[in-house]
Amino acid sequence: MVNFTNNNNGTAQAEVLILGLPDHINQLGTVNYNNEDLTQRIDTYRHHHLIHSTLGKISSTLLSLENESKRLITVGLGNLKSLNYAELLKAFGHLFQFLKAEGITNADVLFETFISKEVAQKKVAEVFGLQSEQAIYVFDNYKSNKSAPYQLDLNIISENENLVSEIEKGVIVGQSINLARDFSNMPPNILTPAYFAEQIEDHFAETKVDIDIKDGETLLAEGFGLIHAVGKGSENQPRVITLTYNGAQNDTPPIALVGKGITYDSGGYSIKSKMGMQTMKFDMCGAANVVGMIEAASRLKLPINIVGVIASAENMINHNAMKPDDVFTALSGETVEMLNSDAEGRLVLGDAVFYANQFKPSIILDFATLTGAAVAALGEDKAALFSSNADKDIQDILASAKAVDEFAFELPITSTEQRLIRNSDVADLVNHTNGQGKALFAATFVTHFSGETPHIHFDIAGPATTNVKSYRGPKGPTGSMITTVVNWLRQ
Repeated sequence: MVNFTNNNNGTAQAEVLILGLPDHINQLGTVNYNNEDLTQRIDTYRHHHLIHSTLGKISSTLLSLENESKRLITVGLGNLKSLNYAELLKAFGHLFQFLKAEGITNADVLFETFISKEVAQKKVAEVFGLQSEQAIYVFDNYKSNKSAPYQLDLNIISENENLVSEIEKGVIVGQSINLARDFSNMPPNILTPAYFAEQIEDHFAETKVDIDIKDGETLLAEGFGLIHAVGKGSENQPRVITLTYNGAQNDTPPIALVGKGITYDSGGYSIKSKMGMQTMKFDMCGAANVVGMIEAASRLKLPINIVGVIASAENMINHNAMKPDDVFTALSGETVEMLNSDAEGRLVLGDAVFYANQFKPSIILDFATLTGAAVAALGEDKAALFSSNADKDIQDILASAKAVDEFAFELPITSTEQRLIRNSDVADLVNHTNGQGKALFAATFVTHFSGETPHIHFDIAGPATTNVKSYRGPKGPTGSMITTVVNWLRQ
């Protein structure tokens, strides 16, 4: 945990001093600390290669002041004139990982040394706060030898008295990402649909987010035929979890956020390979990320209304499980031929999107680790976005993603896919195609259930998890698109 306090008089409070170091010393300006000008000394240290300005490079050396010695930690910033959001993520991520690895618990930060002409001061502050949480995330809940809790106190030296409040906005987003990561990392024998629902309810118990949970019997009785079909092969029955946050007037149409929450995906009778089944606990990352988005929106007190709908189920095999050639009736009343039980995500999303549409939202956004085809098309680090009646909104969201260094690209929904989802001899719709464009087919199937309501579908099968650690944090779930969507919601 990192605590921030504002220090606007420039006096020393800690034995460690942190500052940013650009390539050119004239970009640094005058470095005043504890009534002493350190500018020339820092330049000398740089020329003697005691500290380095390479982007993201963390250096540490001894700084002698008049009455005492301090540890000087510098963060390489490269060319300050072109320093952007993505580079700040890298610089601050490496900084906080270094501080934690070194066991540093208290430091002064000369914040003005990090200010770029390309990024507003408050945005720099938000990235700083974000990385203080995101970059040093750890999940060791089920290890016997847990890491010790990390506590860091930072004195933010700046004339801007509001800087700490801006930093704390970034902290909220970082903590929301880590909340989503916590849910996503939980093993499937523990995080069943019922337990997922209970944990969400407990988490928001003392907040302004209202929770409604529909159990398996209720879903069957109320006609959620597709969600029930996916979940009926497991002894752990499905759940639909509705999260409602009202930050605006009651008559303001909400923004609907829908998440795929398959807590484990065996593939069903269209069973996955033994290697393909590993990591399928992450098939609920879309739902976890929706929880993170609503967490951030509520804690930032955004003046909007949000309804979140999470469709949670286990896709397993028993004598009750759905099988290829079965036909089920969706909440919309349409029948769906099920040709592939491993194409279950679009089924639960179909019912969830139709249900979310009953709240008369201004737009629906759904998030799902849906298709390997999206990964094949764009790579493992990029989200595929599809829009229906939402041309302006998708452009705004793509711009938001670019601004916060999350990779997202639009793929089309065409008349070809709209025809193919109806290519069944026995039912209104079909859940699978053996032809090309499977990510497009899946997106078309899901957006079909939103009717004329503006709808953006996020296929995050690639970026929802990562196999390598980086300045954003460890390998595993990433909280993909949380920063993008929260940034868009704030606008």
